[in-house]
Amino acid sequence: MNTHHVEAYFKAMSGKETTKLAEHLSESVILQSPVFPDPFEGKETVVKILSGLLATIDSLDVDLTFASDRDVAVFFTIQCDGITVKGNEHIHLDENGLIDFFEVAWRPLPSAVLIQEKLANKLGGQPMRLVPAT
Repeated sequence: MNTHHVEAYFKAMSGKETTKLAEHLSESVILQSPVFPDPFEGKETVVKILSGLLATIDSLDVDLTFASDRDVAVFFTIQCDGITVKGNEHIHLDENGLIDFFEVAWRPLPSAVLIQEKLANKLGGQPMRLVPAT
C-alpha cells in the first residue's frame, strides 16, 4: 500500500498546515484520541480536533514510521510550553490510501494530562486532572 497520504499528513501536522489535513482523510475517518474518552467521527470533526491540537502545541516531530499493508505506525514527539510528550499512532488506510482510522497514545501520563487540559479548554471539552492516590 502506498503511504503517500500518511507522509503528507504528518508533513502538514509538523508544519501546522491545517488547510492541508483534510485531503489525506477519508470522509468517514475515526479518531480515537488520547485526551478525550469518546472517538471523533467524520472528516470535518477530525480536522477541527487536529486544528485545535496544532493551535495548542509548539511542535510535532516524527521520530519513526513503519508500514505493513494498510496499517502504519508512527512515533512522534510533541512539545507544548516546555512539556514533552512521546506519542504513537496506529493508522489504517482505506482502499484509496486515505486515512480512515487513527488510534493515538501519549506518554508520560502526567504530561499528556497537562496538554489535555489546555486542549480541552480550547475545544470546550472537559479538562482532566491527574490526582495521586492517597
